[in-house]
Amino acid sequence: MTLRNLGLAAVFISFTFSQYTRAAGVDARPDEDFPATAAIDAGAAQRCAEVEALAAGAPGSAGKALAGLLSDPEPAVRACALRAMRSSGEAENLAAAETLLSEVDGYRAASGNKGLFEDNLKARLKAIDSIWALGELGDPRLMPKLAEFYSEADEVIKINLLISMGKLRSNGRTAPFLLGIAADPGETAVVRAAAFEMLEHIGAPAAVAGLKPSARAGMEKGDLIFTGGIVGTISGWVSPDMPVGHAGIFAGTEIKDGRIRVILADCVPNSFKPGGVRNIYAWHTFTRNYEFPLYGNRTSKVRPTAAQRERIVSRALAMGKLGLKYKLFSRGPAEFDCVNYTEFLYEAAGLNPTDDRLESGAGWPFTPWEQFESTRPDSPAVPLRAAADGGRAQDRELIRRSFSSLAGAFGLKGGQIPEIDGDIQPAVSD
Repeated sequence: MTLRNLGLAAVFISFTFSQYTRAAGVDARPDEDFPATAAIDAGAAQRCAEVEALAAGAPGSAGKALAGLLSDPEPAVRACALRAMRSSGEAENLAAAETLLSEVDGYRAASGNKGLFEDNLKARLKAIDSIWALGELGDPRLMPKLAEFYSEADEVIKINLLISMGKLRSNGRTAPFLLGIAADPGETAVVRAAAFEMLEHIGAPAAVAGLKPSARAGMEKGDLIFTGGIVGTISGWVSPDMPVGHAGIFAGTEIKDGRIRVILADCVPNSFKPGGVRNIYAWHTFTRNYEFPLYGNRTSKVRPTAAQRERIVSRALAMGKLGLKYKLFSRGPAEFDCVNYTEFLYEAAGLNPTDDRLESGAGWPFTPWEQFESTRPDSPAVPLRAAADGGRAQDRELIRRSFSSLAGAFGLKGGQIPEIDGDIQPAVSD
């Protein structure tokens, strides 16, 4: 095993000890069972302590300073600043919103932006973090701007935008927009599932009578999916460019009771409810109560055949019913950790998602980011067709009317009313 992996092992051993000294059987929150703070290096930890001290000052005095840290090059410091804003009541502030909106606008305008195949993966992940953080601010005045971003987003970005919309405080714009997406058969099933989920999250009616299936599923069954976790959003100790910390399998979608929901498979600590190897039916569960973004869907560089995808999914769904347990570093067949569970499913189908150069001496990936880095983004084989208009024209008019109120409330520059185009053409696989 390399010195690098010995270092990783030391950190994970420390993490494991702290994890299993907690009382079992608690419906744990993500930062309790996947404490990214445990993995922050000494420099970042010191800066995070300074951020917390800043936030503890006089109410209202730290807003601009904390907002400035949202652009810090160190992921740990950015997330510490956001969490400090939340805990101190500084979350709703103009400077933070402008900073995060600028981050997303910069990503959209950057040369070489290829959507899922972004040349600069660091920029893409940072933009996803910024979209997630806009939802954390919770200010309903952000809804029109999130809707504007949606008009030109790829599937993963759309899901993150919908989740952020659902985290905004009560307003009259979110439910109509979400319902327009949920009911639109021109949108992919996986995106519509996120819209239905967020309708339920905000307490709005989350079913459509006579629901029409989507013309396209979107994500392919068997895709690897990634969110934050052990080495999640506020950890840069393995790779400062990779906030990925948890892996799972996208197993498809289903229509039930007038709505669409996702089917996912992953493996989490046994103290979670449900814990161990499991089948789950919401992004909420996979992202730990929306505490982390969805960082993408990927697959092995040798693309799975339809038969291999079916084997991955059928095996995952069968194993999710067996009561198998979580154990760090375990590769099965009865106990797994998250990345070795997904690796096991792919290898059982005759695929090797993680390059040998990124695997430890034992022949398996130590962390989800190694698997993320080694795999390739997956996208529809053909462009999405234009969305059926239906009620979306009304939604776009709603966005146009409300955008000027956002500009006035936040004093944003360039407050021209955007054109909301439903004809999305994502990048395609080469």
